Amino acid sequence: MINDYRFHAGQIEVTLNEIVFTGDDVKSFLQTQSTYDINLITPGSFHLVSFLDPQGRVESYGWVVNSSDRFSILLPPLITERSITRLNKFLISEDVTLSDPVLKTFYFQIGPEASGPYKGILFEESAYLQDSKSSLPLITNDDINLWRGLTGWPKFDGSDFSHEILNNLRLFDLTLASNKGCYPGQETVSKIATRRGAAYSPVLIELTNATAPGDIQSFDKKIGKSSECFFWDGKYYLAADLLRDFRVEKMKIHFSIDGQEHYGIVRYYPLISSDNKAKALELFYEGSDHFKNDELDQAEEKFRLAIKLDPAFGDAYESLGVMLGRLNRYDEAIDLMKQLSEVDPKSVLAHTNMSLFLMKLGKIEEAEEQKSLATIKSFQTFGDEAQNKELEDARKKQMESEWAQRESMFKQVLEIDPEDTLANYGLGSIAVEKGDWQVARDHLEKVLKEDPKYSVAYLALGKALKGLGHVNEARSIWSEGIKVSAAKGDLMPANQMQAELSSL
Repeated sequence: MINDYRFHAGQIEVTLNEIVFTGDDVKSFLQTQSTYDINLITPGSFHLVSFLDPQGRVESYGWVVNSSDRFSILLPPLITERSITRLNKFLISEDVTLSDPVLKTFYFQIGPEASGPYKGILFEESAYLQDSKSSLPLITNDDINLWRGLTGWPKFDGSDFSHEILNNLRLFDLTLASNKGCYPGQETVSKIATRRGAAYSPVLIELTNATAPGDIQSFDKKIGKSSECFFWDGKYYLAADLLRDFRVEKMKIHFSIDGQEHYGIVRYYPLISSDNKAKALELFYEGSDHFKNDELDQAEEKFRLAIKLDPAFGDAYESLGVMLGRLNRYDEAIDLMKQLSEVDPKSVLAHTNMSLFLMKLGKIEEAEEQKSLATIKSFQTFGDEAQNKELEDARKKQMESEWAQRESMFKQVLEIDPEDTLANYGLGSIAVEKGDWQVARDHLEKVLKEDPKYSVAYLALGKALKGLGHVNEARSIWSEGIKVSAAKGDLMPANQMQAELSSL
């Protein structure tokens, strides 16, 4: 399972063509030709980059490596020839020479415990690149394909290459540095990104059953095309290029492929997190489940690994300490409570539990000392709560003052034009913030009467309706708002409305 590598480390063996660049203009050439900011590929690092044609279509992708004294690129074998053609096409007067491609075996070391000479990112994880095998376990092809599929990375051999506009591909997220200077195709890519976004773009669709790839139909309309299906954590995930209107995180969709009906949930890439804090929380929940089921060895393993990934994870220290205390492993439990006190100096439970464990060992004086510390920290907590209340009261007064200023401005506008959408939305959104649900509803319904495509008004109106207890009406407004927002490319309010729907 790939979790073994996500929580520890493994290595991926790949075969790629290496091309070495020489000449005084190599860095500037790569900077003006690739989609990524080459200045960010510092010595001893690598990054995936794309090369486009003037129309913004991907001609090539590969891993640029900065070896301090030179730049090289590692290319998938199946697109090496077209990659060389693309690079040479824009070489005019620059002092840049490309070596002949050499097919080599490389190893990506991936996971929290990995290390190596060249650092970068692979499958959203910190990874290291080297040309020799390490002692880490070799990741199987099945696990590589699954990990790649759940994160949306391209295949190492280039067999999934598509001569498409960059915005339509996952490479848009993986290889584009949006704030860098010009490169071939940049104008097209920027126009699409800053307007409504790509018409079709890759996502995953969560399913309960496997399905073969094919055209995705909904209401007698083609809304996308799927390519692969992956099984992960008890569910199936269909990789699909989906139409903008349906590309909303956690949106429930009803569709068919080759006449077979499916109900799915849209999920964004990457499906699995690379953040060590998120991984630690994942392990903590697994450990807690094992603890409840009296599977104590497994619980201890999960808790300890959670602490290793996030050394400041107070709940993991506490849970493991309490569990060890119940197992009469008091010395270990005390050590954990000391560590908890270090990572969370305000923790009362660290001293309360330590006092209990010391009492069990017959160390009465030390136990009383820890009990006293727990009492002192309890008083400190009360003091902090009082101070926080004062700060909250001050913040509330400041907010009320700002509300009054904004309301005055919007009301002046409505005196001139009672139907003004911006002013009505402004007053409606303020009313939502204040919890004045009926006032909010009145203003926001006016907005949508005047402008049925006012995306954020649907979001605010749904909140007002929910606040009034009209849950079904809120659900209906948010459902309609998602369609309107997605059609306009306003994915932020669409995703917020989908989150609200999911919480009902």
